[in-house]
Amino acid sequence: MKIESLSIKSSTIAIISMIGVIAIVLSLLAGNYFKRAALSAQMNSLSRVIEVASQEMLKQLKSHTFDIGMTLGHSTDIVSATKAAIQSDNNVPLTQLLDDPFISGFVGFSEINLIKLRIYNLDLELIGENSTGTTILEKKLPAHIRNILLNRKPSERLKAIDVLWMSAKGPLFSTLVPIGGLRPVGYLEVVVNPVFNLPDIGNITKTPVRIYSLSGKQINANAQTITESHLPVEFTLLTSDGKPAYKIVGYENVDELNREMEQTQTLTISGFLMLSLSTLMFALWLFNRFLFSPVSRMIHDMKQITHGKLELTVSNKGLSEFHILADAFNSMTHQVRMRTNDLQRLLNLDNNALMCFDQDNEAVYFNEGATRLFGYVSDEINDLDIADLFTDDIHLLFKQATSNNTQQTNLHTPLGCKHKDGHTFKMGAIINKVDVMGQSGFAIALNMTNTEQQQATSQNNQRLNAVEQTLSSLLAFAKDNPGVMSGLGNLGLDNASANVGDNQKSSVRENVVKLMNLALSCWEHDLGKTKLELAEASKIWPVYIDKSTPTTRTLDKYLNIELCPKNPRCQRAIDTAEFVLRKANKSQSDAFNALQQSLDSFRELLSGIKAQRK
Repeated sequence: MKIESLSIKSSTIAIISMIGVIAIVLSLLAGNYFKRAALSAQMNSLSRVIEVASQEMLKQLKSHTFDIGMTLGHSTDIVSATKAAIQSDNNVPLTQLLDDPFISGFVGFSEINLIKLRIYNLDLELIGENSTGTTILEKKLPAHIRNILLNRKPSERLKAIDVLWMSAKGPLFSTLVPIGGLRPVGYLEVVVNPVFNLPDIGNITKTPVRIYSLSGKQINANAQTITESHLPVEFTLLTSDGKPAYKIVGYENVDELNREMEQTQTLTISGFLMLSLSTLMFALWLFNRFLFSPVSRMIHDMKQITHGKLELTVSNKGLSEFHILADAFNSMTHQVRMRTNDLQRLLNLDNNALMCFDQDNEAVYFNEGATRLFGYVSDEINDLDIADLFTDDIHLLFKQATSNNTQQTNLHTPLGCKHKDGHTFKMGAIINKVDVMGQSGFAIALNMTNTEQQQATSQNNQRLNAVEQTLSSLLAFAKDNPGVMSGLGNLGLDNASANVGDNQKSSVRENVVKLMNLALSCWEHDLGKTKLELAEASKIWPVYIDKSTPTTRTLDKYLNIELCPKNPRCQRAIDTAEFVLRKANKSQSDAFNALQQSLDSFRELLSGIKAQRK
């Protein structure tokens, strides 16, 4: 696509629309980023919640094991059996006492999964344990508990110890309490399986929870269901000495978060869209007020000026740049107007009659000397051709003169001339070939004195050549700027028959002749008047006096396809048809209807030609 096809308005709309689209895209990207950030923050928050819930679960587990330990640790039977086992190495009574909670039950039996009760002496040697439950535990105190006991202060010797530790069977939770009160005789270890209590984490967090072993096997879960809207959050529960014990997976329902994020995203995009549209409308209003309208006015005025209305000025109301541009263009127009007027005055100051004809032998320029010599006014020039003014065949004369000398570009010869009133006379002429609208034409200079009295001097020829060069310059300028010179005829016409193809020209001429004949027929048939009365009443067609007899030579040309100008004045034919229709006052006769139909068809033809030219 060429840049010339783009306008400032379309470019501005495209740029602002692009900014709006970019803003919306950035909003979507930002929304997705914020959504991921919110989900990440929520997942991290849930992970910390699971951690806190895990510690709360261990705290509740410690409370249950501590209660059992303190209950059994203060039992006189167990204290006596422990002393007896230490002294006599007989631990059978002690074993029976430790089996009793598993057989008879205990307070909080349903809250924990008790798997072992073991008693140690003060040297931390195992002296007795229950005979039921698991048997794969080592016959010694877990190393981590031993280290804690050995490294703590003496003032803390009566405090209980609880740890989550890793056994050969898997993670276990143990609580160690002293036996014997203020004078301890040993230690009681309460060992439970924490898997039983892990689902409490979900009850605390109010979310679905799945517990997996380190190998990835699911070992427990709470009763809450998991849907597609739940996102998993992993947390690793560590033992007291920092080793991984369980992988806890909590599931967060993000439906509400997604709804809120979608609502926020919708509001954001709508806001960006409304803001972009508002900005676009405001920007377009500003541009239309201070840019588009001034530029449109300037372009319209410039086009008018280039079509010959040099008296116009471009409006300089607008921004600083447009004000300067308009003033510069007005200054250039003023200079062109001055130069054109100077050249025209130079041509009119010459005593000779200067004329120019195009390739179709139609007059395109008359200076004041020519109008005085032939008796025509400037408005009648457009309807004249070379045969209306001269009795000699100029094409034949020029061809004969240049047949022997192909380099010859001008011809000095007497020409027979015809006045408007019909009388003929002889004038000395210089004929030059010139460029008229990119085609070959003739420029003719006639001496105002009789050829028998004139002495052709080189000085006079040079003067005429200079005048013709001036005329050529004006014609070249008028070629690109039709209508700038009041003395020009068909060059300055702004009608549909100018600058069109040969086929279109032929069609226009045929329709003009048809329209004029129908108008004359309606005028004569419906109104009973003559052709001369049509020319006089309409004031559209000139009336000539030829040997005291009024004639309508120009109108006659438009009634004959052979004589009709190659570039007929279409508007004159339309005005004539409209004048006749008004005078006929809707008589609805066949001639009236035929004229109305032909006029409509001719207007459609001209509209199509104008559309093609655009």
